[in-house]
Amino acid sequence: MPVLTKPRTVSEINLVRPSMRALRNRRTGCLHCHRTPLIGELVFYYGDRMVCELCRPLRRERPSHQEIVHSGEHTLTVKRLQR
Repeated sequence: MPVLTKPRTVSEINLVRPSMRALRNRRTGCLHCHRTPLIGELVFYYGDRMVCELCRPLRRERPSHQEIVHSGEHTLTVKRLQR
């Protein structure tokens, strides 16, 4: 059974666009493809420039470091203290 949704009005779309632009400006994307890496994906850093796992073969030099992409809530989780 198809889900019925009402079409979005122009005013609804105009309200969403500025917030999407603000999110896009704060995101860091791949140096080559400009794609935002997915959670759990391995990214490579060359200085302060990030390269995704898909574009890594385009670089010949070794990365300065690599990281796994975490969700935005990663640092907000409750952690158990060692006693």
